Amino acid sequence: MQSILSSLSRLAMRALPMLLMAVVAGSTFWLVQINSPREAATGPKTARHEPDYYMDRFAATELDVNGDTKLRFNGDKMVHFEDDQTYEFARPAMRSYDPGRPPVSGRADRGKMNADGSVIDLYDNGLIVRAQGPDPAQDPQMSAASEYFRILVNDDLVKTDKPVQLTRGVSVMNANGLLFNNVTREVQLFGNVRGTIVTTPRGAPAPRS
Repeated sequence: MQSILSSLSRLAMRALPMLLMAVVAGSTFWLVQINSPREAATGPKTARHEPDYYMDRFAATELDVNGDTKLRFNGDKMVHFEDDQTYEFARPAMRSYDPGRPPVSGRADRGKMNADGSVIDLYDNGLIVRAQGPDPAQDPQMSAASEYFRILVNDDLVKTDKPVQLTRGVSVMNANGLLFNNVTREVQLFGNVRGTIVTTPRGAPAPRS
């Protein structure tokens, strides 16, 4: 009798894991059957364009390899969106520094930036200012005002396809679009270009604005 009980006990111990696996498998299949109609009805979840964090009165500084300031960026508010990793700004202002070239600053009422920070869009009351060069008579301060600017950070370009007013020293030009290359210091105006250009002879003092 004792040997029969021992055999049954050993058989039960061997069968118990298999029974547990069968129960778990059956329960899993039942849960899948219960949940599948609901998932099919609702469909896959799509990420909504909603902010996941924000910062008030933010300020950021980017340094170059030598530890010198390369870019300063600040504003009243920054909002980050999780779905596309983009940013929106209230009253953004930035200033870039590059050895051998005049600093360039920009500001607007609103702004957006892509995920890797290579493209910045400025909206409403946008203003881009490039400081004067070593010889103000030949390279005076230059500014551009428009309702929209796109800044291509990696290419050091500023452009707009909206009406823009360009001021260089005392010269003022109006156009329907602009492309400014900060590396070559070249400005291209597009569309209906009109205005007044005042030239200064080389060596003469810069006219007062």
